Amino acid sequence: MDVDKSIDAFRPKKFDNESLIIHDFLIPLKQIGCIHLTDEIIDYWQSLEKYDVPLINVSSMCLAIETSRFQTQQTEIPIPYTVHIIKMIDLIKYCESMVGGKDQINNLKQQLSSLVSNAIRYPGKQADYAVQILKAIVSSNDEFQIGYILHRKNPSLTFNIAQGPDFKLCNTGIKVEAKSKLNRAYLGDYNPQPIGLNKEICLRLLARDAVKAGALSTAFSHHGTDIAIVGLSHSEFGDIFAAHVFENNLRSDNQENYEFGSAFKDAVKLVNQGKKGIILFSEVIR
Repeated sequence: MDVDKSIDAFRPKKFDNESLIIHDFLIPLKQIGCIHLTDEIIDYWQSLEKYDVPLINVSSMCLAIETSRFQTQQTEIPIPYTVHIIKMIDLIKYCESMVGGKDQINNLKQQLSSLVSNAIRYPGKQADYAVQILKAIVSSNDEFQIGYILHRKNPSLTFNIAQGPDFKLCNTGIKVEAKSKLNRAYLGDYNPQPIGLNKEICLRLLARDAVKAGALSTAFSHHGTDIAIVGLSHSEFGDIFAAHVFENNLRSDNQENYEFGSAFKDAVKLVNQGKKGIILFSEVIR
C-alpha cells in the first residue's frame, strides 16, 4: 500500500477543471498553453501508462533534477520541469489523431523507455539520463507543438512517416522540418533583467540562438525539406522574445507583426518561387 502511494505521488491530480497538481506544484493548464482540460489530460495519462509509456519513471526523474538543483543552488525553479511532461501529454493527445501521429508517439515511447531502462541499469549515471529524458521531452514537444499549429491552419498536414522531413502538406506537397535544440545550461528559467526589444533586435537575437544551437546548419539536412521551422522556446533569448511578442500583441498600438500564420504564408511563397523558407519559432508560457 505504501508503494502504491509512493508511485501515485508522481501522477497528476485534479485541482479544478483548468488546473492540476503534480509533485506538489500547481499547474494552471491554460497559462502553459494546454489545449485540453484537467480530466482529459489525467485520463490520457492513464491511457499512456497502460500503453507502457514510462511516465512514472519520467516524472520521478524530473523531480530528482529539481530537488538536486534546489539543494545545490538553494533557489526555487520558476517553471517546474514537470510542466514539460504535462505539455507532452496535452500535445500528443491532439496529434494522435493526425495521420502518422501514432507512429510519432510510439517513437517517443521507445526513446523514453530506452533512456529509463539505461537509467535503471546504470544507477551511477541516473542524473545524466534524467537530463537526456528531459531534453527528449522538450524536443518532441516542440515538434508536436509545431505539428498542432500547422494542422490547425492546414488540415492536410501529416507526419512524414518515411525518412526525410517531419511533416508534409498533402495538398501542396511542401515538406516541413521541425528543428529544436536546447541552447542553455538548464530549462525553465528566465532572465529577469529588462531589455529593450523591437522586431529587428528580436530577429537578431533569435538568429544568434539558432546559429549557436547548430539548428540552422542542419535545417535542410533532410533531402526534400522546403521549410525549416526552428523551435527556440528553450534557447537563451527565446523566452524573452516570446514574452515581448505576447506583450506586444496585447497593445492597441501594435505595429509589429509576429503572427505564425503570416510567417508561414511568406515561407510558402518563397517555396513556390523555388527558394527555401526558414521560420524562427518561440512560445511563451503566460
